[in-house]
Amino acid sequence: MSLQIKHLKLKITTPDGLFGVDIPFSNGLFVLHADNTSGKSTCLQSILYALGLEGMMGSSHDIPLPQVATDVLTYGDKDYSVLESEVLLEISNGSEYLTTRRQIKGEQSNQIITAWNGPVLSQSATPYASNNYFVRIPGGASREAGFHRLLANFVGWNLPTVPNYNEGETLLYMETLFPYMFVEQKRGWSSLRNRTPTHFRIKEVSRRAFEFLFDLDAQEIATQRTILNQQKEVIKSKWSSKISECSHIVQSINGIVDNIPLQPEANWPPSIQPRILVSREGNWISISQFTSDLEEHLRSLEAQDIPTVEDISEDAQNELQVKQDQLVIIDTNVKLKFEEIENQTSQITEIRSRISSLEEEVLKNRDLRKLSDLNAAQDLQTSTGVCPTCQQSITDSLIAPQEMNPPMTIDQNVEFIREQLRIFQAMLQSEERNFEIKNRELNSIKSRAIEVREDIRALKTTLTSQSNAPSYSAIEERVRLTEKVRHVRLIRDQVDVLLGSFSELSDQWREVQTGLSALPDGALSREDRSKLNDLENSFRQQLQEYGFSSINPSEIEISPDTYFPEYEGYDLQFDLSASDYIRVFWAYLLGLLEVSRNHQTNHLGVLILDEPRQQSARETSIEAFLRRASLSREFNQQVIVATSESVSVLEQYIGDIPHTYRRFDGVIISPMS
Repeated sequence: MSLQIKHLKLKITTPDGLFGVDIPFSNGLFVLHADNTSGKSTCLQSILYALGLEGMMGSSHDIPLPQVATDVLTYGDKDYSVLESEVLLEISNGSEYLTTRRQIKGEQSNQIITAWNGPVLSQSATPYASNNYFVRIPGGASREAGFHRLLANFVGWNLPTVPNYNEGETLLYMETLFPYMFVEQKRGWSSLRNRTPTHFRIKEVSRRAFEFLFDLDAQEIATQRTILNQQKEVIKSKWSSKISECSHIVQSINGIVDNIPLQPEANWPPSIQPRILVSREGNWISISQFTSDLEEHLRSLEAQDIPTVEDISEDAQNELQVKQDQLVIIDTNVKLKFEEIENQTSQITEIRSRISSLEEEVLKNRDLRKLSDLNAAQDLQTSTGVCPTCQQSITDSLIAPQEMNPPMTIDQNVEFIREQLRIFQAMLQSEERNFEIKNRELNSIKSRAIEVREDIRALKTTLTSQSNAPSYSAIEERVRLTEKVRHVRLIRDQVDVLLGSFSELSDQWREVQTGLSALPDGALSREDRSKLNDLENSFRQQLQEYGFSSINPSEIEISPDTYFPEYEGYDLQFDLSASDYIRVFWAYLLGLLEVSRNHQTNHLGVLILDEPRQQSARETSIEAFLRRASLSREFNQQVIVATSESVSVLEQYIGDIPHTYRRFDGVIISPMS
């Protein structure tokens, strides 16, 4: 990944001729010197404009260049109207060249960039192929004719898609990355954290930009963890749906499927295999036993001839009385079971209410912990047994104080409540299971009541039939029993197929668990931590070299969460002097450049700073910074610094370090031949 600024040419056409500037650049430290308001910032902003990157400074589509390039040019004591203006920029990726041209004022739209595949400015006699590309309109970073797609390919960037605030994904635009490599004078030095543009509506845009620029595995780890956790939830949902489907299927025979794990398991079948239980006369028996009993009863009936009414009239009369007595008992059992279910419902309601209260307690204690962490929870002296006036020991009770155990801390209280929550959630799960069982038992009793009523109806029909007619009740019993055997077998087969389908979910669950266990424990990989440690070491070392004095540099850390420097978990901007905060800028941005020398990153190896000596930073500080920046030449990197520092002082700073020095004594934009 590399970007080198090779040549800048700004051309402004006026009625009296051509004005502009032509600046060849070189690798290493490049110092551009001119007085204030002489055009230094215009040159650096022209670099951004030529690359279509002015969006890093805001969402406005206004041309970010001063009126000298757009309206009126002042040279000497005379003003010149600007008729046309354009900027040309030659760049390299280390092996190839690209030259861009973008009009500032003129007939051509400023949303068009012309690009040549070669060093047009430094080798103007050689013809190179050119194409037009669009910029700063939708598709500029993704379409084949988009300039930022061309530029990304040229520098070796494969821009990722990241979450946005529209509940979708979008490209990580180049404008979000260049604030780590380019600081413009007006707003660039105000805040280290808040320089990344937010108008692209990218979630955690600074974090995403840093992770890409530093080529951290964190984003990939987070993405993989999110995908795997989503897959977990899908599997759990499917698992739960299959359990519900099993329960629904066996409901018609008043059964339950016992021993199904409520949560997915990595091995199927489980050690205690699931089985179907059927409620019969208050007892639970296996479906195989239930089916066997039905089949045996059916065989015994089929082995007998169907009797006539005359043969069984007396037995039918007695059986009718028995069935009627049974129905009375069954109706009583239905009422009793209803009462049990109502009690069960009340218990479940109470447990749910208790769980809700415990969850609220957890939230309250978390809030209290936040306040405590922020030192917002202050103890009253009277609550600690000290008089606020005379400082003597006091008690708020007339009874002699008893020895008391110390109260639990907030964290201990939260853990205690969570343990209570787990207990009550387990109780709720058990009670809901019992509720389901009691409902099946109730349904079994109701089904038995229906069967008895059908028997009573059949017996009455038999007793009122002709004496030589076959027994209606005997025929109906055979038909009903045959259908019941068929239905129970069907239910058993359906559940067997459904239980078999848990195997696929179990395999998927095992794969997801294996994938999650393979991820690092935290958000960062070992290489990520190595990069951040090297950045932290470079950062601290530079602060010491630059005379940083607000706090001890060794106590400043690069946050593994925000990737910015912090002191005791807080942003440095609020604890530092203005000049020390500028030193933080230097150390952080140059640190990013330095880490890319020893690690694989997406940093382009270029850093452009407009007036880095802000807030009257000491001369020794800027001298140390320039000396450190000059090391970039050894690594084929580039640091471009525009400054209005005193000429004598500046030349003293850079006299004995590798550098390229371009000095303008007057205004930079002047007549061109």
